[in-house]
Amino acid sequence: MQVRRWVTLCGLAIALVACGAGDGPPPIATISPHITTLSEPSVEVESQSRVSGPITFIDFYAEWCTVCKQTTPLVHRLREEFKDEVIFVSYDVDAPASRDIVRQYRVVGVPTFVILDGKQEVISRFSGGFGYADMKQKLERYTGKD
Repeated sequence: MQVRRWVTLCGLAIALVACGAGDGPPPIATISPHITTLSEPSVEVESQSRVSGPITFIDFYAEWCTVCKQTTPLVHRLREEFKDEVIFVSYDVDAPASRDIVRQYRVVGVPTFVILDGKQEVISRFSGGFGYADMKQKLERYTGKD
Protein backbone atom coordinates (compact mmCIF):
# COMPACT_ATOMS: atom_id res chain seq x y z
CA MET A 1 0.00 0.00 0.00
CA GLN A 2 2.86 2.39 0.81
CA VAL A 3 4.47 1.77 -2.59
CA ARG A 4 1.20 2.50 -4.37
CA ARG A 5 0.75 5.77 -2.43
CA TRP A 6 4.37 6.75 -3.14
CA VAL A 7 3.94 6.06 -6.88
CA THR A 8 0.71 8.10 -6.93
CA LEU A 9 2.38 11.03 -5.15
CA CYS A 10 5.37 10.89 -7.52
CA GLY A 11 3.04 10.89 -10.51
CA LEU A 12 1.17 13.89 -9.12
CA ALA A 13 4.43 15.74 -8.46
CA ILE A 14 5.63 15.09 -12.01
CA ALA A 15 2.30 16.26 -13.43
CA LEU A 16 2.45 19.47 -11.39
CA VAL A 17 5.99 20.21 -12.54
CA ALA A 18 5.10 19.46 -16.18
CA CYS A 19 2.10 21.78 -16.01
CA GLY A 20 4.16 24.56 -14.44
CA ALA A 21 2.21 24.65 -11.18
CA GLY A 22 3.63 27.20 -8.81
CA ASP A 23 5.29 29.27 -11.56
CA GLY A 24 2.78 32.09 -11.28
CA PRO A 25 -0.63 32.58 -12.82
CA PRO A 26 -1.81 30.06 -15.40
CA PRO A 27 -1.29 31.08 -19.02
CA ILE A 28 -4.21 32.81 -20.70
CA ALA A 29 -3.54 31.12 -24.02
CA THR A 30 -3.74 27.44 -24.73
CA ILE A 31 -0.22 26.35 -25.51
CA SER A 32 0.41 23.51 -27.90
CA PRO A 33 1.45 20.40 -25.98
CA HIS A 34 4.42 19.69 -28.26
CA ILE A 35 7.61 21.67 -27.97
CA THR A 36 8.16 23.92 -30.95
CA THR A 37 11.72 24.04 -32.22
CA LEU A 38 13.42 26.10 -34.85
CA SER A 39 12.99 23.21 -37.27
CA GLU A 40 9.20 23.02 -36.87
CA PRO A 41 7.73 26.22 -38.32
CA SER A 42 4.19 26.14 -39.58
CA VAL A 43 2.40 28.50 -41.92
CA GLU A 44 -1.34 28.63 -41.43
CA VAL A 45 -2.38 31.50 -43.70
CA GLU A 46 -0.49 33.04 -46.57
CA SER A 47 -1.69 35.60 -49.11
CA GLN A 48 0.24 35.94 -52.36
CA SER A 49 -0.65 39.55 -53.09
CA ARG A 50 1.10 42.80 -52.29
CA VAL A 51 -0.65 45.06 -49.84
CA SER A 52 -1.44 48.73 -50.09
CA GLY A 53 -1.44 50.75 -46.91
CA PRO A 54 0.38 50.15 -43.66
CA ILE A 55 1.17 46.59 -42.68
CA THR A 56 1.07 45.43 -39.06
CA PHE A 57 3.37 42.68 -37.77
CA ILE A 58 2.14 41.13 -34.50
CA ASP A 59 4.48 39.01 -32.39
CA PHE A 60 2.79 36.79 -29.75
CA TYR A 61 5.36 35.50 -27.26
CA ALA A 62 5.81 34.26 -23.71
CA GLU A 63 8.63 35.08 -21.30
CA TRP A 64 9.20 31.39 -20.50
CA CYS A 65 9.34 30.31 -24.18
CA THR A 66 12.82 29.31 -25.35
CA VAL A 67 11.98 29.68 -29.04
CA CYS A 68 10.49 33.14 -28.35
CA LYS A 69 13.78 34.18 -26.77
CA GLN A 70 15.53 33.10 -29.96
CA THR A 71 13.14 34.94 -32.31
CA THR A 72 12.87 38.19 -30.30
CA PRO A 73 16.22 39.58 -31.55
CA LEU A 74 15.13 38.76 -35.11
CA VAL A 75 11.88 40.69 -34.65
CA HIS A 76 13.84 43.66 -33.26
CA ARG A 77 16.14 43.54 -36.28
CA LEU A 78 13.12 43.50 -38.63
CA ARG A 79 11.62 46.40 -36.67
CA GLU A 80 14.70 48.49 -37.39
CA GLU A 81 14.85 47.51 -41.06
CA PHE A 82 11.14 48.02 -41.81
CA LYS A 83 10.39 50.85 -39.35
CA ASP A 84 9.04 53.12 -42.10
CA GLU A 85 6.81 50.52 -43.82
CA VAL A 86 5.54 48.22 -41.05
CA ILE A 87 3.93 48.72 -37.64
CA PHE A 88 5.34 46.22 -35.12
CA VAL A 89 3.39 45.12 -32.06
CA SER A 90 4.30 42.46 -29.48
CA TYR A 91 2.02 40.77 -26.95
CA ASP A 92 2.98 38.57 -24.02
CA VAL A 93 0.30 35.85 -24.10
CA ASP A 94 0.46 35.50 -20.31
CA ALA A 95 -0.26 39.17 -19.61
CA PRO A 96 -3.85 39.86 -18.50
CA ALA A 97 -3.95 42.90 -20.81
CA SER A 98 -3.33 40.59 -23.80
CA ARG A 99 -6.21 38.22 -23.07
CA ASP A 100 -8.63 39.68 -25.64
CA ILE A 101 -6.12 39.98 -28.50
CA VAL A 102 -4.86 36.44 -27.88
CA ARG A 103 -8.43 35.16 -28.18
CA GLN A 104 -9.17 37.35 -31.20
CA TYR A 105 -6.29 35.87 -33.18
CA ARG A 106 -6.78 32.37 -31.73
CA VAL A 107 -3.20 32.04 -30.55
CA VAL A 108 -2.63 28.47 -29.39
CA GLY A 109 1.16 28.32 -29.41
CA VAL A 110 4.11 30.62 -29.11
CA PRO A 111 5.78 32.20 -30.86
CA THR A 112 3.01 33.10 -33.28
CA PHE A 113 3.36 35.86 -35.85
CA VAL A 114 0.45 37.55 -37.61
CA ILE A 115 0.76 40.04 -40.47
CA LEU A 116 -2.21 42.31 -41.16
CA ASP A 117 -2.89 44.37 -44.26
CA GLY A 118 -4.01 48.01 -44.28
CA LYS A 119 -7.60 46.92 -43.56
CA GLN A 120 -6.37 44.97 -40.50
CA GLU A 121 -7.17 41.63 -42.13
CA VAL A 122 -4.83 38.67 -41.68
CA ILE A 123 -2.65 38.12 -44.75
CA SER A 124 -0.08 35.86 -43.11
CA ARG A 125 0.00 33.77 -39.96
CA PHE A 126 2.88 31.54 -38.95
CA SER A 127 4.19 30.01 -35.77
CA GLY A 128 7.29 28.33 -34.49
CA GLY A 129 10.94 29.12 -34.95
CA PHE A 130 11.30 30.99 -38.21
CA GLY A 131 14.64 32.45 -39.18
CA TYR A 132 15.35 36.08 -39.99
CA ALA A 133 15.52 35.49 -43.76
CA ASP A 134 12.10 33.81 -43.80
CA MET A 135 10.41 36.59 -41.82
CA LYS A 136 12.16 39.29 -43.87
CA GLN A 137 11.05 37.64 -47.12
CA LYS A 138 7.41 37.69 -45.96
CA LEU A 139 7.59 41.39 -45.11
CA GLU A 140 9.36 42.22 -48.38
CA ARG A 141 6.61 40.44 -50.32
CA TYR A 142 3.89 42.59 -48.75
CA THR A 143 5.80 45.88 -48.79
CA GLY A 144 6.88 45.47 -52.42
CA LYS A 145 10.60 45.37 -51.60
CA ASP A 146 11.16 41.93 -53.18
